[in-house]
Amino acid sequence: MLSQGFRARYGRVVPGLVCGAAFACAPLAVQAALVVGYMADRNGQPVQDAVFFATPLDGNLNTGKAPAEPVVMTQENYKFEPYVSVLRKDTAVKFGNKDGRDHHVKSFSLTKAFEMRVPGKADAAQTVVFDKVGDVALVCHFHDYMRAYIYVVDTPFFGKTDKAGNVTLDKLPPGKYQVQAWVPNMLAAPFSQVVQVNEAGNTSVRFQLDFVPRPPPIGRTPSKPASSAPNTAPNYSPF
Repeated sequence: MLSQGFRARYGRVVPGLVCGAAFACAPLAVQAALVVGYMADRNGQPVQDAVFFATPLDGNLNTGKAPAEPVVMTQENYKFEPYVSVLRKDTAVKFGNKDGRDHHVKSFSLTKAFEMRVPGKADAAQTVVFDKVGDVALVCHFHDYMRAYIYVVDTPFFGKTDKAGNVTLDKLPPGKYQVQAWVPNMLAAPFSQVVQVNEAGNTSVRFQLDFVPRPPPIGRTPSKPASSAPNTAPNYSPF
């Protein structure tokens, strides 16, 4: 959790922290070497599911690798779970379906364009390897209110913000890093800030959007036929 000072409004000087107009915060003196991120919307409210990742500027990416086993993205109650995923490059994703009807996962994204049918409540899950860096917007071709996002990074240091807008990237070796942040429907390039990570210390990075992100689609209850259930999910395009 972040200190009360970290949650102070931009430009206010508080004990242990100085935040400027560019939303960059000075390191806090704690024991572990961490990068602590925070994302706010244009109204200053915390943003959940913002992707943060730190890339070593010395080019040393030998720490960690893509997982050997596929990461699972489930389709249940006519929605994707999780709504936002962040993956290491070359990670495989297994698309499962717990609904009683078929789904058809589709992506038009340049990072990874593909489409495949996923049978309902079957063991025949489909697997896709994400081998390029960038964002991928997913939709179900049969149920276009089903949306999800995958962000692929080429670094072992990444995470997503929680409901309070906080994320912690840990186990970073000392050095200089480019910290970037991205959220769904972000039209501009990811936020970016260069920071120095020391052997002991906490480097804080704070960004603010100029818009309010749309909430995740609500989905539907499986007890109602998909053709007759009211569409309460937001109607917007992820592309």
